[in-house]
Parts: sequence; C-alpha cells; structure tokens
Amino acid sequence: MHAESKRFWHVSYYAQRQQGASLLEILIAMAVVFLALMGFAGFSVVAHTGMSASYKMTQAVTLAQEKMEDIQREGVLPGFTHVLNITEPYGSISGALHHQRILTMTPDDPLPGLHTVTVDVEWDHGAHTISLKTYLTQE
Repeated sequence: MHAESKRFWHVSYYAQRQQGASLLEILIAMAVVFLALMGFAGFSVVAHTGMSASYKMTQAVTLAQEKMEDIQREGVLPGFTHVLNITEPYGSISGALHHQRILTMTPDDPLPGLHTVTVDVEWDHGAHTISLKTYLTQE
C-alpha cells in the first residue's frame, strides 16, 4: 500500500468511528446537568428559608425595642397599681403583619416603686417568641 493510500484509509477509518455522541452518552450528560441544577435549586430554597427566618427575627427584635423605648420615654403613670397587659394582635402592626406584640407591666415588682416591663413579640402564630425586660421607677 502506498503511503498516501495508508493515510487516506487511516483518516477515513477514524472519521467513520467519530460520527457523534450516542444516545446513552447524551442521556448521561443530561442526567449530570439535571442533578447539578437540582442541587443549585436546593441551595436556593435553603438560602431563601434562612433569610426569611432571619428577617422575621430581626423584625421582632426591632418591634420589641421600639415598644420598650416608647414605654421608657413615656414613663409609668402615677398611681400605677394593677398589672397592665396590652396585646397588639397579628395583622394590627403596620409593616409586621406576621407578628404579635404583648406588653406587660407589673407594678412594685421586684421591689416597691420598681416596675417590671416586659415586651414579648411572637411570629408565625406563636411558633417563635422573643422577649425584652426592663425595670422602671415611677417619676
């Protein structure tokens, strides 16, 4: 065989062997891409859930702090002698529809003239709660 015909036979043999990807190779490639995309989708859901929970907790702490600052600024009314409970139910707090805020003021606790103020904020219908507590004197 001449060198040129050997080269032609060599090129034509590999050209016939490399006709494209088989159906099995395509299916395997698609499965790998699908699994990778599902993994990214799972990370996205976890990240979104974590950010949502974090946002609700931050909002709850802010709501409690705002109420506590209001109480400290207004002070305790003279003649305060009975436990005071004020509940702002779900849907009543502007910008925080998924939160409920509960203010409790207890007179003369733990000492006469010293009043305990507690602000509880619940969200997700009581599934989560934060609480802030302080003590105020009557002015």
